Amino acid sequence: MTRPLLSLQNVKKCFGTIAAVDGVTLDIHENEFFALLGASGSGKTTLLRMLAGFEDLTAGDILLEGTSIANIPPNRRPVNLMFQTYALFPHMTVAQNIAYGLEMDKLPKAQIKTHVDEILQVIQLAHLAKRKPDQLSGGQRQRVALARALVKRPKVLLLDEPLGALDKKLRGEMQLELKRLQHEFGITFIVVTHDQEEALVMADRVAIMQDGALLQVGTPHEIYEFPETRFAADFIGVMNFLPVKVSRGAAHTSNGTRIATDKPLDLPDGSAAVAAIRPERLHVGIQSDNMLTGEITAIAYHGLDLLLHIMTPLADTPIISRMTADVADHHNPAVGQQITVGWSARDTHIFPA
Repeated sequence: MTRPLLSLQNVKKCFGTIAAVDGVTLDIHENEFFALLGASGSGKTTLLRMLAGFEDLTAGDILLEGTSIANIPPNRRPVNLMFQTYALFPHMTVAQNIAYGLEMDKLPKAQIKTHVDEILQVIQLAHLAKRKPDQLSGGQRQRVALARALVKRPKVLLLDEPLGALDKKLRGEMQLELKRLQHEFGITFIVVTHDQEEALVMADRVAIMQDGALLQVGTPHEIYEFPETRFAADFIGVMNFLPVKVSRGAAHTSNGTRIATDKPLDLPDGSAAVAAIRPERLHVGIQSDNMLTGEITAIAYHGLDLLLHIMTPLADTPIISRMTADVADHHNPAVGQQITVGWSARDTHIFPA
């Protein structure tokens, strides 16, 4: 098996009695786009700063290509950190901002110019090389900050909420731009984000963090379709939860209806649990392993699809079903309407309550 590029071994960081990062063990591979995903206070940014060398480790070790970098200062690590604020020098042009790190390394001027010209072509900003940061759009400033980090060809590029300052449309464009740049440069990217969609779109693998610990690591498909905990299921995308009780090795709702699942139910009889189902797995008018009837209490229109909020006697909050526009045209859902939805046993997840 190929040795990982970066290996975190039982890494811990404490601030007083608080463990901001609590025993994280993780391997990240060469040319991988890796996302650290979690809510505020989950420890993801602290972990990123430890990788960059801006926070000391309380315990554990960080290996880069098999060699410890835990005690190497930030300026001597082959790792670059791009901050959320971009931190561009306002008095310098685009080209000067990109060249700054190479000048600090005392590279020959001709070599610096070659590197800067090359990366300006890659980020498609050669025509703006002489502009100052305040003459650029948010997306252009983001690309300049990326270029400044990439021009030194680090082994690992760390990105702390790199798209946080952009509007929704531009974020979507820059997500694909980041993937393109990562592929073109062949550099390992580690991005910190609290945006689930952003992590799913960009990353090869995603790590969900909670209270300083890793909850789950996997591909976007694995994380979304096969959550290992209720927190992971709830944190990624939208998830419906139905209270159930385990009886005779099966999950039953409050009215005794058996909830079919094809996943192992490793809970003792009498246990309180929840059945979890994604909104897009609930289908109208199709006979399925599980069926549920309720009243539509609200409809949220999203253009390509509708989100139906369905109140049932089985839960205190509405169940959400996603209906595509063409299906909606056929069924004409309306508030107050009784509706029956069904879903497959393979789409049911059962978690302890």
